[in-house]
Amino acid sequence: MSAFVALIGLRRYLRDHPNTPVDEAANSLQRSDADLAAADFQGALRLHSQFSVEIDFSDPVKGLRAGLGVLIDAHRPWWCRFFPYGRQRLATSLTQDELQTFRSAGLYEDFPQADVVAWWDAFASLMRSAEDERLNTQGRHAERLSLEYERERLNKLGISEEPRWIALDDNSAGYDLQSYERTEYGLKNLLIEVKSSQRHPPRMILTRGEWKAAAQYGDAYIFHLWQLPAEELTVLTVADIAQHVPQDQGKGSWTELEISF
Repeated sequence: MSAFVALIGLRRYLRDHPNTPVDEAANSLQRSDADLAAADFQGALRLHSQFSVEIDFSDPVKGLRAGLGVLIDAHRPWWCRFFPYGRQRLATSLTQDELQTFRSAGLYEDFPQADVVAWWDAFASLMRSAEDERLNTQGRHAERLSLEYERERLNKLGISEEPRWIALDDNSAGYDLQSYERTEYGLKNLLIEVKSSQRHPPRMILTRGEWKAAAQYGDAYIFHLWQLPAEELTVLTVADIAQHVPQDQGKGSWTELEISF
């Protein structure tokens, strides 16, 4: 917060003395303004280089909010993940200085204005998109792992057919890979839904559509659950999963469930 206080004074000074070099302005303020003598001008100079001239702090609260948004977008601190869960959840993850900066930016008013709500909503949406992208990348990595696993398995079984990456071409098929299993009557299709988790213990999210496909194909359908980043595989059958699937009751029907292992 001290750096922001110094920056507000610095930008005001530069607005009134537009031809003054920024370092000279900072030194002048430290010498002449008792209220800013102990402020963090080194931090203010770093912030000054990152913020556009449009953030002039003519309205300190709005300027602070805009500057804070620039920093969050540029550096993505670890607590950004809590934006989608609301203001109070994020507050518990902030340091006292960080929380004070948020409060000074008008972000924790009991009855915030529309532009403040829009600020929160914008970052919540941004973090959801970032998390979706991360999960998509993780999911594709797991599918590649399963593809390589199936190639090796088929090779050991003496099966010359190659597994197919179905999800890459049709994400609505209800499974991600098509592989093969040898039976006494020849080869049969083996459909694989690939899941991945970085949690301990691992968990998987199962949609109703995926379960519908699993129940339809029965023994010809399995689940691959990859524990990342260790890349440890657990193979699960439809019967393994069935015991965790809820039943629709009354007018309610489930659409997605989480299973921890």
